[in-house]
Amino acid sequence: MLLHCIRHGVTPSNLAGRFNDSEDEPIDASAVEALKPLNIEAGAYDRVYVSPMRRCVETAEQLGLKDWTVEPRIAERGLGVFQGLTPSECQTLLGEPFDAFSKFEAEPAIPEGESRGAHLARVKAWLEEIAKSGHERVLAITHGGVIDFLYRMSGAHPIHGGERIFGGENLAMSSFKIDWPHVKLLGFSEPLAPR
Repeated sequence: MLLHCIRHGVTPSNLAGRFNDSEDEPIDASAVEALKPLNIEAGAYDRVYVSPMRRCVETAEQLGLKDWTVEPRIAERGLGVFQGLTPSECQTLLGEPFDAFSKFEAEPAIPEGESRGAHLARVKAWLEEIAKSGHERVLAITHGGVIDFLYRMSGAHPIHGGERIFGGENLAMSSFKIDWPHVKLLGFSEPLAPR
C-alpha cells in the first residue's frame, strides 16, 4: 500500500512556536493563501483520512478534497499542561515534566496529556487496519507527530529518543510504502505540486 501524508497548513500556534493540541485552532490566513495554488487529485486515492482537528479539516477543504473519513487515531498527541506554551515557557514553568518530554521516550505521559507510547499505539492501530484493508493508495491529512512515527518506523531513526521530531514542514507530503508491519520511506517533506 502507498500512503501519502500531508502535514496540515500552518497555524497561529505554529508561527508563534507554541504547543497546541486544541481541536479548534484554525489554519492561519497565510496557510489559506499558500493552499490556493496547490493541487491534490483525490481520485488517485482509494481512501482519504483526515484528523478531526480543525486545522486538518480546513486543510482538506482548501485542497478541495471530498468524501474523507475523519480518523481520531491520527490526531495530534494530547499535550496536556504544555498546551499554549512555548518550549522556553514549559522549561521555566514545568521544568521536570518538560525535561522528560524532551527525551522523546515512550513514557511518561505529559501531565493531563498523553504519553508518546500511547500516541504511537493509536497510530499503529490505524496503520495496521488500513494496511489490511486492501486499499492500494491512501492519503492522510495529519500532524507532525504522526509523520514522525512513520518516518521512524521506516528505520530512518530509532522509534523513540533522539533530539528532534521528524514531522516535516507544514503543507508538505511524506510518502511511505506499507507492507505491514514493514514501513519503507519513499519521500519526506516534499512540497505539494501547484495546480
